[in-house]
Amino acid sequence: MTRTAAVTLATLLFLLEAVPASAETLTVTVTGLRGGKGALFMTVWNDEGRFLGDVRHAAARRKVPVSGPETTIVVEGLPRGVYAVTAFQDENGNGELDRNFVGLPKEPTGVSNDARGKLGPPKFKAAAFELNGPARVVPIRLR
Repeated sequence: MTRTAAVTLATLLFLLEAVPASAETLTVTVTGLRGGKGALFMTVWNDEGRFLGDVRHAAARRKVPVSGPETTIVVEGLPRGVYAVTAFQDENGNGELDRNFVGLPKEPTGVSNDARGKLGPPKFKAAAFELNGPARVVPIRLR
């Protein structure tokens, strides 16, 4: 290989590494919010093994005040991949999802694909969708 060809190849490889991975936009429309109280917590998950676990391992998190029955949250800069979204309305403002003595949520919750679990929370695969274009809109209905 000539010196010129080696320099050209090295420059090309450097430029390819400098190109960022495709960044996508996820728009989540949440309906079923009760009253104008509390905050909406939304979490975007991209790891089946960590789904519904420690939110510090989530792909994105948002907290927005509740001001009506519906809200839209936009998350930009996500790489292409498989994701699931969860949301809950923290009606009393304590920063967590309150549960009854059996462990069922006392506050409104929702999951992408309107996924529901059988005798427990929904599975990642039931809630999963592919983010593979410049924009994706995902509806979530709180119950």
